[in-house]
Amino acid sequence: MSKKVKIALGTALQLGLIASIGSYVGWPYMDWVLKGAVAAGILTVVFFIYDMSKD
Repeated sequence: MSKKVKIALGTALQLGLIASIGSYVGWPYMDWVLKGAVAAGILTVVFFIYDMSKD
């Protein structure tokens, strides 16, 4: 995996964890954090497919 894939995957996992804990606790704006986690997850898949097709 390239560095871009690892960074996007780490960001998606961290934002997903923050959103799940934040929605349980009742923090505001967790829907936006969850949307950011989904966007980072989609970028992870796109970067991964691009890196695999380059080889």
